[in-house]
Amino acid sequence: MNIAIIMAGGTGKRMNSDIPKQFLTAGGKPVIIHTLEKFQAAESIDAVTVVCAEGYIGYCRELADAWNITKCLSVIPGGAERYDSSRKGVEEALRIAKILKTNEPDVTVLIHDAARPFIDERIINENIANASALGACETVSPMNDTVIRGKDGFAEAVVDREDLFKVQTPQSFRLDVIKEAFERYDPAVDGPVTDDASLVLRLGGKVALVNGSPLNIKITTPEDLGFFR
Repeated sequence: MNIAIIMAGGTGKRMNSDIPKQFLTAGGKPVIIHTLEKFQAAESIDAVTVVCAEGYIGYCRELADAWNITKCLSVIPGGAERYDSSRKGVEEALRIAKILKTNEPDVTVLIHDAARPFIDERIINENIANASALGACETVSPMNDTVIRGKDGFAEAVVDREDLFKVQTPQSFRLDVIKEAFERYDPAVDGPVTDDASLVLRLGGKVALVNGSPLNIKITTPEDLGFFR
């Protein structure tokens, strides 16, 4: 079983909008619907859960119903921080797996940003294959630009970019692997995280890399939304 956890809790501060970026309209529909439709169309995806701010739960449910996202089994409230929302999404995946009587090692979860509507089925399927076989993977794209290290407003050195990648989503896991990672994570000791795969790395686990796409951007700024439109 493969469950997509769609992270839709962003507030859109950098978008300079009163409406969270994932609910802004592009091509006649909200950005989040463009994203959900990709997972709805993917034959490998069995279920979808959306994690959003509590005040948007009803609206998300209405959108999913209006656009016939039949794989969306639940919309749940997120937490104060990104990792809180991811953890709640994983807990919901555990609940769905239990209801459907599926063993945790037989479930793959894909944690994906609602504001990345350019996700395609190739990336989805490669995430599932790698996470199922290896336990964890994340989607990345090569660092094509020259990268420098700077200090006090001046360039210090050019950094070797051969082993550097830009992280995208989905980040995908066997359900038992990410469950253990969250159970063993203590924010007071380990510090904050913005990357779910780093939780697995903290335990000494391996995280495979899946080639993403230069188009698989996260809509964050008005320029990004203009590009998408």
